[in-house]
Amino acid sequence: MLRICHDHGFFRGEECPVCGDEGKFLMSSPELESLGRIMAGILRHFPDRFGLEMDEEGFVDIYKMVSAIKRKRGDKMRWLRPTHVIGLVETDPKGRYQAEDNHVRATYGHSIELSMSLPTDNIPDRLFFPARPDEVEELMRTGLHPDDRTMVHLSKTYLDAYEAGIHREGPDPVVLRIDAEGALNNGIIIQRAGKTVFTVEEIPPDFLGMSDDGDIESAKKELDERGSPYPTRPVKAPVDAPAPEENAPEHEDIDDLDEAPINGDEGDEDEDEGDDGGDDIPGPVESDG
Repeated sequence: MLRICHDHGFFRGEECPVCGDEGKFLMSSPELESLGRIMAGILRHFPDRFGLEMDEEGFVDIYKMVSAIKRKRGDKMRWLRPTHVIGLVETDPKGRYQAEDNHVRATYGHSIELSMSLPTDNIPDRLFFPARPDEVEELMRTGLHPDDRTMVHLSKTYLDAYEAGIHREGPDPVVLRIDAEGALNNGIIIQRAGKTVFTVEEIPPDFLGMSDDGDIESAKKELDERGSPYPTRPVKAPVDAPAPEENAPEHEDIDDLDEAPINGDEGDEDEDEGDDGGDDIPGPVESDG
């Protein structure tokens, strides 16, 4: 559920994490998910289907996008305002989007060619990439190259990569380690695209290796800090028919929110991974390559 606190801004959940106030209702959880999926499609893959223009940096006008979504979806989203978009961006847990000067963009995951400028500072010395077991040998020989996206997507930690691998590749992905420091020292540009996602045009095989026990232990420590079991493959919810949220407020009192300021804070189409079962994190897989 998305709400807004008068003093502390947007938040997800039942009460403001700063002051405990319940704030003003904006969207139910199913509505938040539905809007996120629509925005991901527009901002990563097909702005033209909604009659929207996108600049070379991936930005589209927020007000025009809201109008286009309402035209397409009719009564289903008659309540939509720019404030809902900004709230989604600012509270997105993965930092998948960026809002700036009444425009919004996805920061990674694009299947359309763009010339995006993203931060290149504070890149970790090592990054990670999930792969299917049957493709590890080939990747170690040829390196990483874009597949269905225009950039290679790298993860900040072993656990981030493993979760992404479960989502994309299926159970038990193999997590490769990237020598990001070595790549940067050899002129390869790596960009920060989200809170845990980094993008690069390609990674040559010289900078690829297998994850080691230290990476595994770090992931286990992160899980212990979360108090969470290890994630398994999620069950996807319907895109266009989210279940109604019990006792969710109506949208009758939100017209005044059109005047809410649009900030430039970075917020990141991936679905959140589900949690289930297994206590162990798979160790590194030996490669013949």
